[in-house]
Amino acid sequence: MWVRPEEILLANALWVQERANPFFLLQKRKGYGGGGLTGLLVGTLDTVLDNKTFPYRILHQTPSSEVYYTVSVSSNRRDILKDWEWLEQNLLQTLGAFDSEEDATEFVRCKIESLCANKEVPKEVDDETERFKTATRKFYKLFNMPKEEKLVNYYSCSFWKGKVPRQGWMYLSVNHLCFYSFLMGKEAKIVLRWTDITKLERGNNMLFPDSIKVSTRDTEYFYSMFFNSADTYKLMEQLANMAMKQLISEEGFEQDHSIRFMSRKKKKISSLKRDLDARARSEIFRSAFRLPQEEKLDGDSECTLWTPYNKQHVWGRMYLSVNYLCFTSRVRRLVTVIIPLRDILLVEKVDNASTGNIMNNALVITTKGKMNFVFTQFKDRNMILERISDFLSKQSVNKKYPENSTKEDNSSNSSLEQSKDIAGDIEGNGEFQPALISLFCRRNSDELSAKESVKQHLWDVHFAEYGRGMCMYRTHRTHELVLKGIPDKLRGEMWMLFSGAVNEMETNPGYYKHIVKESCKKYTFAAEEIERDLHRSLPEHPAFQSQLGIDALRRVLTSYAWRNPNIGYCQAMNIVTSVLLLYANEENAFWLLTALCERLLPDYYNTKVVGALIDQGVFEDLIQDNLPSLFQKLETLGLLSMISLSWFLTIFLSVMPFNCAVNILDVFFYDGAKAIFQIALTILDSKKEKLLKCNDDGEAMTILAEYLENVTNRDSTMPLVLHTSSFSNNPQPRKGPTVDVTDLIEESYTKFGHITNQDIDKLRLKYRLRVVQNIEDVMTKNILRSVSSETLLQGKELEELFVVFKEEYLTSCYWRTSQPPPTDPDKYDPSRPYYEQYKVDQDQFCTMFLSLSPWARGDCADTLSLRAFRFLDEDNDHMINFKEFAYLMGIICKASLTQKLKLLYMLHQPPSLLPSDLERVDTPKSEATEDAVEAAEFFDDDEDGKSSSTDPQDDLELPSTGISPPIPPTEGNGPASSPPKTLELSTEQSAPELTNNVADSAQELVGSVSLESELTLSVDTTSPGTPSDSLQESLLASGHSMGSFKRSELLLQRSDSKAEFLNIPKLNQEQFIQLWKTLYNLFADHPEEQQLYHSIATVGMLLQEIGEAGKKIQMMRQLSEENPRTPESELMLSLDGITEVDAQIASTLEKSLKIEGTAADSDAITTKAEGTGDSSEQDGPGDGVGDQGTNEASDRAGGGDLSNPIPSSLSQPSLAESGSSNSTKYDVDWSVTFEQYLASMLIEEPIVRFFEKEAKIIAVIERMRSQKLYTRQTSTSFSEK
Repeated sequence: MWVRPEEILLANALWVQERANPFFLLQKRKGYGGGGLTGLLVGTLDTVLDNKTFPYRILHQTPSSEVYYTVSVSSNRRDILKDWEWLEQNLLQTLGAFDSEEDATEFVRCKIESLCANKEVPKEVDDETERFKTATRKFYKLFNMPKEEKLVNYYSCSFWKGKVPRQGWMYLSVNHLCFYSFLMGKEAKIVLRWTDITKLERGNNMLFPDSIKVSTRDTEYFYSMFFNSADTYKLMEQLANMAMKQLISEEGFEQDHSIRFMSRKKKKISSLKRDLDARARSEIFRSAFRLPQEEKLDGDSECTLWTPYNKQHVWGRMYLSVNYLCFTSRVRRLVTVIIPLRDILLVEKVDNASTGNIMNNALVITTKGKMNFVFTQFKDRNMILERISDFLSKQSVNKKYPENSTKEDNSSNSSLEQSKDIAGDIEGNGEFQPALISLFCRRNSDELSAKESVKQHLWDVHFAEYGRGMCMYRTHRTHELVLKGIPDKLRGEMWMLFSGAVNEMETNPGYYKHIVKESCKKYTFAAEEIERDLHRSLPEHPAFQSQLGIDALRRVLTSYAWRNPNIGYCQAMNIVTSVLLLYANEENAFWLLTALCERLLPDYYNTKVVGALIDQGVFEDLIQDNLPSLFQKLETLGLLSMISLSWFLTIFLSVMPFNCAVNILDVFFYDGAKAIFQIALTILDSKKEKLLKCNDDGEAMTILAEYLENVTNRDSTMPLVLHTSSFSNNPQPRKGPTVDVTDLIEESYTKFGHITNQDIDKLRLKYRLRVVQNIEDVMTKNILRSVSSETLLQGKELEELFVVFKEEYLTSCYWRTSQPPPTDPDKYDPSRPYYEQYKVDQDQFCTMFLSLSPWARGDCADTLSLRAFRFLDEDNDHMINFKEFAYLMGIICKASLTQKLKLLYMLHQPPSLLPSDLERVDTPKSEATEDAVEAAEFFDDDEDGKSSSTDPQDDLELPSTGISPPIPPTEGNGPASSPPKTLELSTEQSAPELTNNVADSAQELVGSVSLESELTLSVDTTSPGTPSDSLQESLLASGHSMGSFKRSELLLQRSDSKAEFLNIPKLNQEQFIQLWKTLYNLFADHPEEQQLYHSIATVGMLLQEIGEAGKKIQMMRQLSEENPRTPESELMLSLDGITEVDAQIASTLEKSLKIEGTAADSDAITTKAEGTGDSSEQDGPGDGVGDQGTNEASDRAGGGDLSNPIPSSLSQPSLAESGSSNSTKYDVDWSVTFEQYLASMLIEEPIVRFFEKEAKIIAVIERMRSQKLYTRQTSTSFSEK
């Protein structure tokens, strides 16, 4: 591109001249395509410094001047040559006409500047800088990332490889941490998934100064020399924790393009980085003011708030979102205000003239409750007013939920019949239960304690002075009142206010009533667990000894399980909800439970209790910092995990009397999670001396149980109810000193009040990595344990395969490479197997199959992967779990020859092969197929002369021996897609005898390749274990080596059962052609390609003859049924194309069929004819010579006796031609059985060798990862042993 001319003094420094003329030079920068030490140094320098110098440039020069001018630069050779040609064609001749070099230079400068001025500058679609765009392109190119992966930011740093730092660039994307370095011609690339990182740490020591340590399960990586390590670490921590949350929720990342920055100066960073920064700030904003999860911070501005209760202006910061305006003071707990925009009645400016410059740039906000809030000292009042006005105009009417319930789900079980009971009185009167303490065990007003009356009066005074409701001024005075305990009368209201649950209820009027009706008419997996725990929820309280309390508790728990199936129901939820129902009405209790589970204690109540485990680590960290000596003791006793879960999950409700624990709930709803950590530390600190003297965990638990059970509440209006502690078998309170819960709470704020919610959140970020990765490790072990018995892959191979499977699954979640699967009704079933947690769709399965399978070769690889998917998708949910995938790969890579051949056979049967597959294939015959047919004809003709040497009277007998079967999968998938089981030889064999030698040989071709004769051949009972000499001679005479015969014999001996073949359908002609096309592609590029092509052509011709002979038998049988008195031989001769030999074959086989008594099933006539030989009807073993050498070879290898016919094949639909270029119709009467197919394949040694080889799947996985993150096209070559 043309650039404005700039002077250059050293034109040849670090540059190589490629073209020159009297006025211009074309140069290329060293290190770009050139070798030598200088090139390496320049390339390294450009990489380390992130130099944006273009590799090509054109300079203007004059012969007598030492000054050069840059006129054009380019990043590629094509564009620079285009500019060079333009200069030669348009300027070179003109410049030669100038007398003065100065005039020529001035002309060039003016011309180039005019070109630059006329060049249209494209408008930027977004606000990302050109530098970041270049880094993004480099990121995609260096690490071969898909376009779905978004780069967040990049930083210059050093990676320590041993003790040597390698300077380069760290790229942080949504799902990966990448590093690239190029030093002295050597590249260093690192690609880590955030989901694989187990720990992030910052350090600063002599060895690794100002470093960041990244730990995975296998390796540790050290990065240092950051320009801003704090910013880098913060972003890394945020991305890692996003990945952990995505592991739990299985949701992808979606950028929010609606983020605005009202008061922030736009930074030169990517929009995605700004999005993540905004997410972090919004999360802090929501946590500080207890706002709904969907609320986003729009902006903030510094200002003052006029506080009428003390008539002062308080400096602080205003925060504005779409639905809320919030203010907090600079001084902690001085004043906080939350104003929902739905409550704002008027916003107006106050001019300085009317206030005498007392209020500068002021805004007065009037609420519907007649409260006025005066904000002053805005830097940009007009912008603030504009944003507030804009948001007020967008306030929509709250969503109204229909009164009538939706249609009932007919698929639900008995819970539908109990819907009336579950709904309680709602269907009748439409009203919910009030706070249960107003109905049960409530003293009269004159019996209230003096302290309770004082507390009530103090709160009334507070409301009068600071306001009441969401818009009240929350000051340190409010906090003091909460610490002393909220009066029972106000507790439900204050809990709703301080937790922020009132906001969600106000914005969703009628939601609870609607969801109660929805949930009581639908079945959920949580319903049964809820029913079991209803009577275990605070059973000592009379409210839950009544049906009113039980019904209300059932409705709240069932409704929430319906609202949030990810959480559903956790056993601790019933205890918490029962206490909420005591002090709040039913609808309020539902919204309090929602706030508790989704905002205040996130991830606490899911099936994995991830949040509680994270806070367990946080608690351990806090103990180590605040009570270091006690930490060592408790860690030694192993007590930390035992106490933290029971305390935190129920917020102390299960470990101390609930009338005391409700005071802890007061401070918890006001101050958040920090309150329960402070109280827990105080409890340990109060018993520190005794705990340090404990000898075992039982003694320590007794000390803590005694303390907790003796906590009292002097101000409680509730009668004393004995509490059953989870720590002790004794329900009676222990004797000993008591402590008042109010004193306990105040002491916790005195000793540990320095702990903030921000500190808790930071520690949660730290421990979330460890906890989630530990859960994933346990999940992986469980999956591998449950799948190991279903696949032949074991140990490291199975583990690596699962890693690939999981990565592909996560890819769909994060990158949305495929459409999200439909909602799985069993997704939230806790009883489903572990391996059902991860499922992939068709596209993901095909990606892995093409990358890992040794059968994914040639043009049919995509088709074969699709058929394999159908084969495994037995339940037709269009998803494959890991068990099914591991089973398939185990068969392909590790199974026996018979199992592999059976799998390949079944992949060309329905449901793997559909009629649509055959109809849409109208392509010309491939060259490989034509060559194979020609090869088959050539070898067939070549072996004609060898058949005469075979003795027609030889007995073909093989011994029947004991078998040691391979280990099969333990569970099948049904007849059409069941796992191949092992085969078993039959010990009783007999061979038919035909008087005509030619007919005998033909019968061997047609019938003896049956279940018995193919797998066992004949048995010589007088000499078990020794093959017949005539068989060996026959094989050698027909062109097959003794090694081939021996291998077939060993393979047959390894089979342990013929029962598995009974339900395998026959292969019709269309399916047979599809199978052979697959085989030709399967052998492509193999070292023994020609031998395999020859073998498969030979087997194909053999099976074709077998199918033709079987068709003739069927035709003969049909004629016999029509003309029962006519001899079979005459009937066969009456058919067109049926020779006398064929008639003799049919006559002999017909006799066998009648003798065997299995000729009733006309659909199975071919199979029965092939397997009806009986020793009682035969004079001796069959002999014979085939008409052609190829047929004889297969005949002899599969020759033997006939017995035990297999059932008829499954009826197949008429399929269209799929493999030929012409429109020839397939013969619908032609078919071969699996036994015939198997026996024919066994006689070819190259085929046996090919399928006997085991594949090294670990090598393929490593090669796939080294080439690219995910291989999405064709598979790599497979390593075999």
